Amino acid sequence: MTPKMTADEKRWRAESDAETMARYEEIMSDASRKRAAISAAKAKATDLNKRASAMNKVASTKAKKK
Repeated sequence: MTPKMTADEKRWRAESDAETMARYEEIMSDASRKRAAISAAKAKATDLNKRASAMNKVASTKAKKK
């Protein structure tokens, strides 16, 4: 269960969300910026997938008994 937000927290979140949406519109209307963002997202996804694969290998190993 999430705690209730105060009116100030709701206002701050709405303002932050509005800024995020404005940045999205700016990025999507600039072709080179959009391509760069997509490229960066792909690179980050590749890195995260490699790290997840490594973590899955660790999680599937059995601990040695002493």
